[in-house]
Amino acid sequence: MAGLEANSLPETYTGLLFHSPSEPPTLATLSTPIPTAGTVIVKPLYSIIVQYANEIFTNGNPRGYKYPLPLVPGGACVARVAAVPSDATSLKPGQLVFVEITVRGRDDPNTKILRGFHEGTTEGSRRLMRGDWRNGCWATLSTAPLESVHVLDEDVLVGKLGYKLEEFGALSQLIVPYGGLADIGLKPGETILIAPATGAFSSAAVHVALAMGARVIAMGRNEIALAELKKLAEPGRVETVKISGDVQEDINALAKFGPLDVYFDISPRPASKSSHIRAGIMSLGPGGRMSLMGGIPDDIGIPYWHITHSGITIKGTFMNTIQQAKDLIKLIERGVLKIGSRAGMEVSGKYKLEDWEKAFRAAAEGRPGNSVQFIPNGE
Repeated sequence: MAGLEANSLPETYTGLLFHSPSEPPTLATLSTPIPTAGTVIVKPLYSIIVQYANEIFTNGNPRGYKYPLPLVPGGACVARVAAVPSDATSLKPGQLVFVEITVRGRDDPNTKILRGFHEGTTEGSRRLMRGDWRNGCWATLSTAPLESVHVLDEDVLVGKLGYKLEEFGALSQLIVPYGGLADIGLKPGETILIAPATGAFSSAAVHVALAMGARVIAMGRNEIALAELKKLAEPGRVETVKISGDVQEDINALAKFGPLDVYFDISPRPASKSSHIRAGIMSLGPGGRMSLMGGIPDDIGIPYWHITHSGITIKGTFMNTIQQAKDLIKLIERGVLKIGSRAGMEVSGKYKLEDWEKAFRAAAEGRPGNSVQFIPNGE
């Protein structure tokens, strides 16, 4: 235990441990790991609960996520550094950090897992999930890869900009679309269609695209949520279109905004037949770009001739790079990207680990832009 004592770590910690998606979890006492090379030990403060957590870890896992059991879930979190490894050159205990959900293979960055959620589909990704990076941050302590731990400038973000620590939980929603928007090269002044735009990650894409200087066309079925998005910027910066279910009707509605430069799609699983996908592609102008980041497991039909004739680029992105995470944080630290209550991103509930049932229920009932979070160490 010398390693733990040297790092002022307790011998054990508490985690929300799931043995089956058909049985309730337990609050388990687990042995505290030692911070070996490349591994940071963090103390999670706030961790967002995705709206569909009850479809992954309970009710028999109807989403079919692949993960080993037993498992402590929880991907991204806002945390304090509890202990640093010997190869850390700047990270220090006590610093406020954002820990990414994505864990990448160090010898192959294209091998990725969603920590505490999904082990991927390859032998390499399964090895990552079933090894050192098995358990996530729905716990009083958690390990994290050194390269996935990003320092938050507390003096600037809290001292000068006045943010509350809980508001940084929104980073886990914002970083996902930023990866796709950065990959597709969104430029200031361009017009981007975000469709659908009223989910947790898709509405976050509207915030990010505005911060990157674009005009946003937000498309969705929830007219109340669309109206809220339109309030995010001055007149003309955010326009809204309701998905009609008819491709030509959607194309006609989008046409009044002129040819689109970029179409960002982060459609949910059931949306493969939705009218907005073809309408979005058909509304791209010459040289237009499409970013695919959604979770549709099926094939989708594409307008082959329009893509060819107009020189359209389609690029898929899964999550984000390490540098993109740092760049997003910089946008917030510079005041370019606003988060939290001032941006309409409210924390609608905070729950201790033992209140997981209430937390899952609140997350499932949550509104776009709002978040429900675990507070593993209280407040």
